[in-house]
Amino acid sequence: MFSKSFIAVAILATVALATPVKRASTTCDFIMTPTPDLGADELQTSINYAVGHTVGAAYEGKTLTTENSLVRHDDGTYDVYSTIEVTDVDPAAVGATVESWDETVLDGLYAQWKVNAANCY
Repeated sequence: MFSKSFIAVAILATVALATPVKRASTTCDFIMTPTPDLGADELQTSINYAVGHTVGAAYEGKTLTTENSLVRHDDGTYDVYSTIEVTDVDPAAVGATVESWDETVLDGLYAQWKVNAANCY
């Protein structure tokens, strides 16, 4: 004999499993200047942390994923290409948040990243 509690838990579990999680990503391009400039290979972990931590601070309690790549220029600036996904948050809202970083400094693990320009789409 099933109790009412068991039936209620079973129904809630079924609804939770059947409810899809909204996931969509935004793509952002940056021009950034790291201090110190340790080179692209050494700075990869630093930029991953800087972007992920800063997005995470803006969307506490949400699951996020970021993928970042770096291209170094001779003048010490870097093109940073990021794909950012925050669960249950509209990509346009994430893009607007990220674009607000323009002319700010993000804390990385090994460098501070000055955002010279940010564009998301």
